[in-house]
Amino acid sequence: MTFTISEKTLPFDADRPISQITLSNGQLTIVVHDYGARIHQIYTPDRYGTFDNILLSKNNSETYANDEGYYGVICGPVAGRIAGATYGSISLEANEGKNNLHSGSYGWERQFWSYEIFEEETLKIVLSLEDKKSGIPGPICAQVTYELNGSSLKVTISAKSPKATIFNPAWHPYFNLSGDKATIKNHYLQMTTNQVVEVDEENIPTGKLLDVRGTVYDFQKGVQLGEVLENHPQGFDNCFLFNAMSNQRMLNLSEPVSGRQLTCVTDRQAVVIYTATNPETRSVVNGRKMAPNRGIAIEFQELPDLVHHPEWGSIALKSGERKSFSTLYTFSVNK
Repeated sequence: MTFTISEKTLPFDADRPISQITLSNGQLTIVVHDYGARIHQIYTPDRYGTFDNILLSKNNSETYANDEGYYGVICGPVAGRIAGATYGSISLEANEGKNNLHSGSYGWERQFWSYEIFEEETLKIVLSLEDKKSGIPGPICAQVTYELNGSSLKVTISAKSPKATIFNPAWHPYFNLSGDKATIKNHYLQMTTNQVVEVDEENIPTGKLLDVRGTVYDFQKGVQLGEVLENHPQGFDNCFLFNAMSNQRMLNLSEPVSGRQLTCVTDRQAVVIYTATNPETRSVVNGRKMAPNRGIAIEFQELPDLVHHPEWGSIALKSGERKSFSTLYTFSVNK
């Protein structure tokens, strides 16, 4: 298999540019940035063999420090919201009302990562960060690996810290399998999730997990997003829990015009689905202003605000312990 690797720099600020690294194995191409460990673009073929970028990609690199949409970045050390911006005796930055979102203004999505490229049987890039800025106890030594193997992308996020801390990261891509030629309303979504997290008006979990059967949150059999959005016009920004009784933690997304299909298999507890129905609109994305329902964010993670809901599990990272999470994204085409 022939690998292609290229690097360039993008403007960011007066002190440092962003490094952009393009990796291709002929079946799949990813474009990675060292700022935020971002996957900026993914190119996959449609049923006719035409390669398109199937992510929503924020254009202006000089605005990445204020990326309100978190396009393609790694959110961490803790993705999602922490109620009251506190847990135990730890106080965090309240960057969304009184709550902490995606670890605050200096989360992993707003830091530079070092990187190394490996060409072996597969092609991969390993990005590394020693986080001393987020405000989460540390320092946390984190690694993100993006590995290309045929038509699959494996995303692995791991961390270790000399201090006891918390760890619940997520990759935050917005997919549009049409290549952004249409909205996501023609996409079909199916997930092996059987519960949804009930949240309050600030999108903070109430402590209840609701059965999805027979509701608008039921994606177990596969649903066209346009149909479900007619019944739920406010769109989705919800966390879904995978069936604990099943060893299949899987998600399928497909788009019939292009024929593209994405199959995800994860070891994470849950997935956040955000349809960007009411998105931020200041960003230029794929060459034009961001608009509703252009992409679906799929964020595999543990349940949000677990520090306040130990009955659901734990995101504790013990001193000296290394913890790792992986998700496999496989791209295919329905002829």
